Amino acid sequence: MIHRKINIGRWEFDFLFAPDGYDTEEALTYLYYADAPDHILQRAYHVLEDNIDNTGFTYTNSDSMQGVVVIGPSSSGDEFVNTLAHEVHHAAVAVAESIGVELVSESPAYINGDTLQSLFGVICDLGCGKCGKRKKTKRSA
Repeated sequence: MIHRKINIGRWEFDFLFAPDGYDTEEALTYLYYADAPDHILQRAYHVLEDNIDNTGFTYTNSDSMQGVVVIGPSSSGDEFVNTLAHEVHHAAVAVAESIGVELVSESPAYINGDTLQSLFGVICDLGCGKCGKRKKTKRSA
C-alpha cells in the first residue's frame, strides 16, 4: 500500500492507498494505533478481506485527533477520484465538527480542497483517467 501522512489543522491523518489490493495487516495496524475500537477493527477486516474495487473507508478519533483513510483498488481513474473525494469528505466532516464549524460553511470545502491538494501526487499517479491506465507507484512513507 502507498502511505501518506498529512495534517489537517491539528488532526493527523494516515492515508493508505491500495491500488493493487488491500494489505489487511498494514491497514489494521494503522487503525489499531489510532485507537479504533474492536467493532471498527472487525468491520474494517471484512471490508479489507473482501477486496472489492471502488471501496474505501475512513476512521476518525476526535479524542486523539487522528484519522485513517483507506482507498482500495479502483476500476478506473474516475472511480478512484470518486472514492477518494467521498472518503476525504468524511475526514473533513470530522475535522469541522471537532472545531465547531458549520458543515454548510466554506470551511469544510477548504478542508476538502487542502486535503486533496496535499494528495495531488498520488491522485495523478493513481487516478490517471486520461490514459485509462493506472500507473505503478513505489511505496513510500
